[in-house]
Amino acid sequence: MRPSIEEQLQGTCRVLETVVAPCVNDPMARTMLDGLIANLRMLTVALPAVPAFLRQDNACTVQLLSALASSLPAELTARLSDTLNKPEPDPADVAALGARNQSLRELLAQAVCAERLTDDQHRTIVKHMGERASRVPMRYVATTPSPPSTAKT
Repeated sequence: MRPSIEEQLQGTCRVLETVVAPCVNDPMARTMLDGLIANLRMLTVALPAVPAFLRQDNACTVQLLSALASSLPAELTARLSDTLNKPEPDPADVAALGARNQSLRELLAQAVCAERLTDDQHRTIVKHMGERASRVPMRYVATTPSPPSTAKT
């Protein structure tokens, strides 16, 4: 498909930088515009990695939830079973992968609060969350300057 998503995002950045930015005189508006451009550039790079990330995250979360199932309340175990019995989404359907990811993340958020989880299970959840965070392809791009420190010496 031409233009590709990446080409469209790059073109949008180019127009914002060469046409819009020179007309923006307000410092706050310019900072916000720079942030939006940086975010579009991040999306240009990150978008191709999203489907693979979602597939891997879904698989890892299913494995974790399955390992936790014996310690979960019956109602949550039943909802987990219902979710796991649904067919896997088409690997190319990013919206369906995202919807399944959202369902799994919601189940995990509820599982974290289960009273019967062991310390080892809690450590496994924390490890899972850290590994997930390290793999997320879309990362916030900070462009606004931090306020000056008000610490007294």
